[in-house]
Amino acid sequence: STIVKALMGLYTLDAGERYAETRTQGRIPLTSRLQRLFAYVPQGNTILCGTIASNLLLANPKATEEEMIAALEDACAWDFVKELPGDLYAVIGEGGQGLSEGQAQRIAIARALMRKAPVLLLDEVTSALDQATEQKVLDNLMRRGVTCITATHRTSALNLCSRVYRVRSGGVELLSDSEVKKLLDPDQA
Repeated sequence: STIVKALMGLYTLDAGERYAETRTQGRIPLTSRLQRLFAYVPQGNTILCGTIASNLLLANPKATEEEMIAALEDACAWDFVKELPGDLYAVIGEGGQGLSEGQAQRIAIARALMRKAPVLLLDEVTSALDQATEQKVLDNLMRRGVTCITATHRTSALNLCSRVYRVRSGGVELLSDSEVKKLLDPDQA
């Protein structure tokens, strides 16, 4: 969570640097000017009082209903949203009152998808989802072709990751494929 927030510029660094490594331009410092490249879904509930549509439009005020539905589908939220009175225009309370925590998480993911940013920063965003729904949401995100940086304590998402880093003992380490396999299934490694 701390690393994700540092990437977003929400924390000031005492030491070190924040940068993106690109194929064409090398290292580019991550300044506020580059914030548009990220869509951030924080840990906890970030749903505001209003309609589901108004929550989604915060990320892209010019979005069409079709774009909102597509984002909800990829976040595995459309199936329950279309059953609500008014579907996209169903009114929900502050903090997602009227929704389960898992439903609120999926609305927050859909809102991040509405930004159409090339990088999604996800902080424990599937913690309230069952494993099958989590897998489907993550599969859908992968199909969108965006880069996902995920902070999670749940190992079930790791099999979709091309690289896995672990924060431990004040440092960050890149895990080998065998270390990731051990995390996923300690009996098989």
